[in-house]
Amino acid sequence: MQTYSYSHGFGRSLYHVVLCPYKRFRMFQRSDIRKQLETIFYSIADRHGFQIHALSAEEDHVHIFLEHRPSQSIAQVIQYLKGASSRELRKVFPELKGFHEKRLWSGGKFFRPIGEVTPKKVEHYINESQYHHYTDIPSESLAIPKKSHHDSGTPQTSLNEFA
Repeated sequence: MQTYSYSHGFGRSLYHVVLCPYKRFRMFQRSDIRKQLETIFYSIADRHGFQIHALSAEEDHVHIFLEHRPSQSIAQVIQYLKGASSRELRKVFPELKGFHEKRLWSGGKFFRPIGEVTPKKVEHYINESQYHHYTDIPSESLAIPKKSHHDSGTPQTSLNEFA
């Protein structure tokens, strides 16, 4: 998968999200509601600048694989999806207003980040791969030098070099 560069960051924010209708109402067993929901979700993603990679509406819940900008939180993205879809679905299907006066979705949500490396690989990188950098350095040379006024900053020029 490709990693993206943003104004102050470099990386990806991929999530698996599951949303459930209020009281697990089986409204998505109707194919017309399911198709409209998919259209609405893709429209919301375009409007708010995130991408849906995969979407599956089951009878009583929805699975979404999405990617959002680092400037957005996953809670904000879910709020966009739930709020706008509730409003727009009720416009198209007035009978959904009889289901519950004020809410279409349950208050909860499930989400988990999808990483490109496993937790074991990160643990190995931190514990093993980086440790050898410091094993040969005598403890007296670990003192932090004072920064002079003419330091130009870090030698790092771009995060792109580390991809």
